[in-house]
Amino acid sequence: MIYGPDNFTLRKLMLKGLKKDPFPELFVEIGVEEIPSNVMAPTLQRLKEMAAERLATDSIPSGAPQVYGTPRRLILHIPGVSSRQETKSETITGPSKKVAFDSQGNPTPAAIGFAKSQGVAVSDLKVRLTEKGEYLAIEKRLEGQPTALLLEKILPEIIGGLTFPRSMRWNKEGVAFVRPIRWIVALYDGKVVPFSYAGIRSGNTSSGHRVMAPGAFQVKDFASYQKEMRKRFVLIDPEERHQKIQEEMRALADEKKGKIEEDESLVWQAAFMVEYPKALCGSFDRPFLEVPKEVIITAMKEHQGYFPLQTEAGALLPHFITIINIEPKKTEIIQKGNERVLRARLTDAKFYFEQDRQGKLIDRVEGLKRVTFQEKLGTLHDKVERLRPLSEFIVKQLDILGDQDAQRAALLCKADLITGVVREFPSLQGVMGRIYATLDGESHSVAQAIEEHYLPRFSGGPLPKSRAGQILAIADKLDTIVGCFGAGLIPSGSEDPYALRRQGLGMIQILVTVEAFRQFSLGAVVGETISLYEGQGKFSGGNVASEVAGFLKQRVGSYLESEGVRYDLRDAVLARQLNRPRDIVECADALVRFSTQPLFGPLMTVFKRAIRILPKGFQGEARESLLKDPAERILYQALLTAGEAARGHWEKREYEQVLWSLATLYEPLNRFFDGVMVMDEDLDVRQNRLSLLRSVRALFDQFGDFSKIVEGESGPKAGAK
Repeated sequence: MIYGPDNFTLRKLMLKGLKKDPFPELFVEIGVEEIPSNVMAPTLQRLKEMAAERLATDSIPSGAPQVYGTPRRLILHIPGVSSRQETKSETITGPSKKVAFDSQGNPTPAAIGFAKSQGVAVSDLKVRLTEKGEYLAIEKRLEGQPTALLLEKILPEIIGGLTFPRSMRWNKEGVAFVRPIRWIVALYDGKVVPFSYAGIRSGNTSSGHRVMAPGAFQVKDFASYQKEMRKRFVLIDPEERHQKIQEEMRALADEKKGKIEEDESLVWQAAFMVEYPKALCGSFDRPFLEVPKEVIITAMKEHQGYFPLQTEAGALLPHFITIINIEPKKTEIIQKGNERVLRARLTDAKFYFEQDRQGKLIDRVEGLKRVTFQEKLGTLHDKVERLRPLSEFIVKQLDILGDQDAQRAALLCKADLITGVVREFPSLQGVMGRIYATLDGESHSVAQAIEEHYLPRFSGGPLPKSRAGQILAIADKLDTIVGCFGAGLIPSGSEDPYALRRQGLGMIQILVTVEAFRQFSLGAVVGETISLYEGQGKFSGGNVASEVAGFLKQRVGSYLESEGVRYDLRDAVLARQLNRPRDIVECADALVRFSTQPLFGPLMTVFKRAIRILPKGFQGEARESLLKDPAERILYQALLTAGEAARGHWEKREYEQVLWSLATLYEPLNRFFDGVMVMDEDLDVRQNRLSLLRSVRALFDQFGDFSKIVEGESGPKAGAK
């Protein structure tokens, strides 16, 4: 909840006097023209955070800020704000004692100058012992200023600190804001906080609903303001509007013996588009139900913000619910207006659907030659011609020979992009491909893969469930990534116009979560993708393979971060070569579990001691014949045993057991450092002992770069960035 600490019912009880704050209240209302619904929630959250941060920075004790808002107003209410800043003490350090006084103890010009700059006598200066020695210092007491005076500066700065995806400038002041500001109410302890922002002077005058109660009124305090707003058809609390919308929609749905599919984002969109919500039910002609329900639902939700009604079985009903911003005396005119608008949209959708059905998806593949995929990478038809053999290559990697569904889906997967319905409703790409493929008689697996190859459509979204869908999703995403890198279209900073980061992360999620892709060799498939581009003459390989590998390794890192893996543990396993992403993730999981063991910290300490001794780039193999001290012979034998055990566990992918094999070197390493001088005067002995330590590092390096692990950290999420 971002709007306040309690629900609106509890807050109303508080307003009736059941709880009072010892400090005066602060109330601010920014009256604006209609704010876009998608901007409201983040703006209110930012307003709340800025108010709390600014008061804390200025040492003004206060209660928790509460924020409210409608399309026409942003509201900040803090039940209690101290009337004064806190008094603070500040220590100011001056010159050192040696510089400040001469040998007779008399103040030098340095001491006199410091005292003068601070407005005190030399006798008021104190000597303080610091890390650097004894220095002169003065302690100052800073009296807090009246809050009412400070708010004159703080409030306009808070308003000016709000940022938006798009802003407007509307007068000679040149101030940018999401929409033009029309009034500002700013009251502290019932009195106006005087300031000006965007050419608007703060005051105590607000206004009600634009249509039903447009008149102005004077605000005394938050409690009376909220009551007055209710009389003037404005519910300032978004959560109350959200609840009212849901209750009214459920009642209307029950009347029609239907239900509303849960869509919280659409409910919040409606709640942020109105000040006084009223749910209204409309209907449309039954013949429109011949159009796939996905098309009808999209036309309702995306284009009109309507809520479709369905039966318990999921069949669409010829009814919808819309939310209006008025309490009408007669609803018939508004209802018919909404029905007329939807009828026009559905008429278009029905026309496009019927036109599309005059041909089959396979007949549209040739038309992809006229659609550019990317200027340097050719057409969508070129892409399809790469996806077919690439899907076949992946199928062979997974050892499921004879499965042709992925290749067939690859041929058809982009054909719906040139249908009338998808041109009218772009969000239905893939969905319409699945529908048309089914109607064309394609297999269920092929149709499902056509829709699923776009998954996940957003971070954290659902992944493809079918094998053909998973294969085609990987092929499509990898083709786009490799192609863009080959064309020099590499993401940088916040710029990622082809959403390569999202596509890369989506591909990694499939590879690491689906058991069938455990053996998947990413390097081989990247190489095959590059070859397919080269075969079409789009570009030559060059450094594309290494650049793509580095990019995808970063995506594996993003996945591990989302799973809560500690930053240094991520860095350690990401030092491995990226071939099978699943292996890296499982190694990270094993390292997370192993990092909680008591032995982990001491093992890292002794390992880092070993690698610090090694000269940079040192090479050499330890020779058993040169081992003189018992401690080094014990370490040598322990290395052989640990290496053999680790190899067995690597083969079985028992990654945590690999780590326990490495842990057996802890005692021999400790004994080695206690009893052996590594840098022996005998050059051959010294080289042999360094080679022994190099072998230790080599064994650890098979798992990852343990030098990146921060000593002293513990637990799976400790130190997470």
